[in-house]
Amino acid sequence: MEFTMQKELLSAYIDGEQVGNDITLELCNDAELQQSWSNYHVIRSVMRDESEVFLGADFTAKMATLIDQEDAITLSQPTPDEVENLPFMQKLKALFAPMVQVGVAAGVCLVAVLGVQSFNANNNAQTTADTPVLQTLPFSNNVQEVSYNAPTKDAVTQEQLEQKNKRIGAMLQSYELQRRVYADSVQNQQH
Repeated sequence: MEFTMQKELLSAYIDGEQVGNDITLELCNDAELQQSWSNYHVIRSVMRDESEVFLGADFTAKMATLIDQEDAITLSQPTPDEVENLPFMQKLKALFAPMVQVGVAAGVCLVAVLGVQSFNANNNAQTTADTPVLQTLPFSNNVQEVSYNAPTKDAVTQEQLEQKNKRIGAMLQSYELQRRVYADSVQNQQH
């Protein structure tokens, strides 16, 4: 703990913080702190790009020993059986199983409906080629509301639409005239 604290103080001392006689005396007397001092200055000069990196002849050997000293951590992928038994996967299965079942049932129903329709369409085309097509517009070519109790007196006639269009046109013309008169009066006031 104290050694770590000394290195933190040493790092602060190099940065110009917490400069004191105590740390200077300790640095002069402790060979390990002097080595740390040297290492910190090398790191700082490399980070600031002040000098070329010099690794030394024994760098490769030091790295090899450090790698050999590390604990070998082996990570392996779980097997499918282990994954299946995880609590998260159990909850996921319980959540998605009903949705998958509904999706499969919907797909089967869709295929059945489309299959029956296409089968009936082929049979009807062969047997009843002269059958008239269902007409959706009434004989009068007027679209009417589809309801048993819809009042027919409220239906808008073509004449009423033309009158509305004329009134809207007159209102637009009046608006345009008023806008022009107002714009002219504003221009006259500015001059």
